[in-house]
Amino acid sequence: MSRFSEYYGIRPTDQDDWFDTYLASDTNFCVDPFLVWSDTDERWFDAHNHTLDFFAMVFDLVRESQGNEESLAWKQAKALLLFKEPAEFCLGLAQGSTDGAGSGATLQKGMLEGVKTALGLGFDNVPHMEMLALFQGGMGLDRISDVVCNVLKSYFIKYTQDVARRHGIPMESFRVVNAEWSERFACWLTKEVELPLNPFAAKQRPVLLVPKRFLRDIPVVTAEGFWRYAWNNHASELRGNFNYAIASQVPRRVKAKLARQNPDIVASYLASLEQEAHEPYPVDKDPKLLTRWWELGARIAGRAQLSYIPNNHGEFPDFVEAIIQTFRHGIEHQGEWENLWYRGVSMPERKVQALFRSCARHYCKANDISITGEANAGRGPVDFHFAQGWIARAVVEMKLMSNSKFWDSILDHTPRYAISEEVHVAFFVAIAYTDAEMSESRIHKVHKAARIASEHYKVEVRPIVIDARPKVSTSKIRPPQEMRDELHDDSDEAGYEAA
Repeated sequence: MSRFSEYYGIRPTDQDDWFDTYLASDTNFCVDPFLVWSDTDERWFDAHNHTLDFFAMVFDLVRESQGNEESLAWKQAKALLLFKEPAEFCLGLAQGSTDGAGSGATLQKGMLEGVKTALGLGFDNVPHMEMLALFQGGMGLDRISDVVCNVLKSYFIKYTQDVARRHGIPMESFRVVNAEWSERFACWLTKEVELPLNPFAAKQRPVLLVPKRFLRDIPVVTAEGFWRYAWNNHASELRGNFNYAIASQVPRRVKAKLARQNPDIVASYLASLEQEAHEPYPVDKDPKLLTRWWELGARIAGRAQLSYIPNNHGEFPDFVEAIIQTFRHGIEHQGEWENLWYRGVSMPERKVQALFRSCARHYCKANDISITGEANAGRGPVDFHFAQGWIARAVVEMKLMSNSKFWDSILDHTPRYAISEEVHVAFFVAIAYTDAEMSESRIHKVHKAARIASEHYKVEVRPIVIDARPKVSTSKIRPPQEMRDELHDDSDEAGYEAA
C-alpha cells in the first residue's frame, strides 16, 4: 500500500493542489464536473466548452444518422459514447483494486437514447451532459465522473506531466486509451504519452492526478435529486392523482421518463444547480474516512507496538488475536472511536474493516505475514485472511452488531469460511455502537453463539466485542462517589499521625 508521494519520495508543497492518491486501490471519490467547469484557474478555463464541444459532435452525428443504426454516423456516435473506465485516476467504487467495469455498453445505449430524446425535444446540444443521465436513468454514482475523466483526459495528462516535471518524477511512455478526441475525425485517439508509472496496477499502467478541489464523494446530478426538485418546485404539474408517499418510491427509470416528458423542468433543475454553491469534499479533514484510513490504522499500530511474534504455527492464532486486541485498545482507550463517527452517525461496516486492515498490515508486513481483505474463499467472502505458510492461517470476520446477518454470520458463515479454507481458528469481531449492543446480555449471547458454532462445526470460533460507542473525555470523568467519600473521611487521620 502506498500513496503517490510516498512511492516517489516527494513532499508536496504549497504549489501542489493534487489529491495524493493510493496507487494500489481506488478511492471512493468522483470528479464533479460542476467543480471543474466553475474553476477560475487558466488551465481549466476552457474545460466546460471542451465538454460541450464533445457532445455537440455526438449530437451532430446522431442527427446526421436520422436514427439509422446501420449508418456510419450512428456507429461513430456509438463508439464515442463507449466510455472506458479511466483506471489511471485510481478513483471510483472498486476499492481493493484499480480495475473496474467501466461505463460499458448499457450506459452507451442509454446515452444514445438520451441524445435522441434531447434532439426530439428540440435541444441542439445539452447545457450539461448530466441531462442525458436524467433522460436515460442509468447513469449514477461514479459514471458521470468516468465520462468527465475521459472527455477531459488530455487536460489531466498535461496537469500530471507538470507535477512530475516540477518534482523530478521519472516518466515512462504509455499507450493511453482515450487520451484525446478528434472533432475532425469524430473519434477517440489512443496516444503514446509520457506519465509516471503505477507499480501496483495489475497491468502496466500510468497514474493521472486530479486537483483535490474537483473531488466529491457523490455526484451532484441524480434522478432522485431531480425528482425531489421537481416535486418541490413543480408540484402542480406532477401530482395528478399521485400520493407523494407512493410517487417518491417510483423506480429510477420512471423518474427518467418524467424527465423526458418535462424538458423545461430539467433545464430549470440544471440551472438551479449552477446557482448552488458546490463544495469539494474536504480531503484533508476526511470526515467520512474515505482516504485517511491507511494513516489512522498506522497510528493505532504505532501507539502500541506489538511485541508478540509467533514462533510456530501453533502460536499463530494468538498473534492474530493480539493484533485484534491492539485495534480494540485503540478504539476503546485511545480515542480512535472518534474516527468511526461523523456528525453523530456511526461509520458503515466497510469503513471499520478498512481501518482494521491498515492497522493489521503494518504489523504483518514487518513479520512477513500476508493479509488479504475480502478474499473469495469457498462459499463466500472472508473479511480478512491471515497466512504464514500453509499451516499457519486464520480468518477474521468483522461485523457490526446492527448488521441484519449478524447472528447468521457467527453461527454459520464464519465457521463455514474456516472449514472451506482449512483453518482451525476463526475470529468473529463484533463492533458495538450502542448501549444496548454493549449490554451484558448481548455480549453473553455473542459468546454463547460462538460456543454453539464451535461445537457444531468442530472449528474454534473466538469472539471479540469492540466497544465503539462515543466516549466521554477523561478530563470530564468524575471518580466514583465511594472513592471521593473515602478521600474526605478523616477517621483514619490519627492512625497516620501515630505511624
